[in-house]
Amino acid sequence: MIAIHTSIFNVESMRFKWREAIRNWFEFLDGIGEICIAINTSDDNTPELVRAWCERLSSETPHSRTQFKIVDISIPYTDPAFDGKGKAAALSHATQPFAILLDIDEFVVPSQRKLWMRLAGELQNRRDFDSFLIPVVDLIQDEQHFKSIGSKFYLHRTSPNITRGVFKGGYREDGSININASDSTELIYADTKELVRAQFLIMPQMPDFIKIGTLESGETPYVLHYGWIDAEQRVRQSDFWRPVWESRDKKPGSQPKTTLADLEKIKRFRHNLPDWRAA
Repeated sequence: MIAIHTSIFNVESMRFKWREAIRNWFEFLDGIGEICIAINTSDDNTPELVRAWCERLSSETPHSRTQFKIVDISIPYTDPAFDGKGKAAALSHATQPFAILLDIDEFVVPSQRKLWMRLAGELQNRRDFDSFLIPVVDLIQDEQHFKSIGSKFYLHRTSPNITRGVFKGGYREDGSININASDSTELIYADTKELVRAQFLIMPQMPDFIKIGTLESGETPYVLHYGWIDAEQRVRQSDFWRPVWESRDKKPGSQPKTTLADLEKIKRFRHNLPDWRAA
């Protein structure tokens, strides 16, 4: 019923916990569904590593009906829409009626599978929106912190009319892409280039303590962001991406160097969610 789709590249350079993430998705799907992975041009042996890992997971569970669908793409990292194009390529291989968008440093909570399936069932019966916006929890040094980053994570339909790209408001008058308006990760209608109709599970205007309370009630699934597990890793990621950002902005030095002190200033909220590894 559900596919998970993502794009991936340079897994050794970025040092994400990508193996753990893919295993997490595989176990979450519980023997059904699809994992669709678009592998972009890499400076390391990412294609071979990812394929070997997926084959290993499949061989460990020979009776599983979860399918891996891997597609090679070649999109320059300086393309302002490369992330959206990559995930669009992965999504195009999904045949399940619903899909979950995840990055390679994102995990789902195995015990929340019934909540996701319940949401998919509700989405199936609704015609006034096509996507749920899912809350995000940072996993920082094994502590769970709530954060809200808007509309990045979805449970959505896999209608042929829904794709990924730059929405209408993301274009400047000269036809170039305004990356401040869109980083090309949004789901859009292929014909109109408008954003899909989405429903927030936790409304952004609600006070943070209410958001946290809603999460802790156990009625709302969430995505775990593992990219901040090591602050030094996050600094390395910023250093890795800075040339790409600057090539998009065409302003060398427009992206200041990220420091550990900068990361410590980001406001997050500790809370007492159950251990996410629990069955």
